Amino acid sequence: MRNDMGVSCDSCLKGNFRGRRYKCLICYDYDLCSTCYEAGATTTRHTTDHPVQCILTRSDFDMYYGGEALTAEQPQSFTCPYCCKMGFTDATLHEHVTAEHTDVSLEVVCPICASIPGGEPNHVTDDFASHLALEHRTPRDFISFQF
Repeated sequence: MRNDMGVSCDSCLKGNFRGRRYKCLICYDYDLCSTCYEAGATTTRHTTDHPVQCILTRSDFDMYYGGEALTAEQPQSFTCPYCCKMGFTDATLHEHVTAEHTDVSLEVVCPICASIPGGEPNHVTDDFASHLALEHRTPRDFISFQF
């Protein structure tokens, strides 16, 4: 089940909107509908240079995927909360953060937790690399430990 029930746009205040939702990875519990995101909506705390995670709203997710059961192994696209680069899988995001952002201790929202069904949409961490290693290991990581 998608975790965007009750989500409203923090700019226009529209609730249960359709299409894409943009979750800020810096501001706690800050979401924009695609119209407000594309218009460059800002507040005193949210600016347009903040990294965001694009998430399909539940109704469109169900429409696009027709109720198919999606597994954790299927590719998803995640945004780095430090540098705004997009297109990472959970594994490549971990590799990127470990290689490029080892000294960063900025509090960020986990884009994987925000995106996955049943995840914690506002999980904030100040040690993102450790969070990825502990909470988002891929099945192949577990297999390698068995041998």
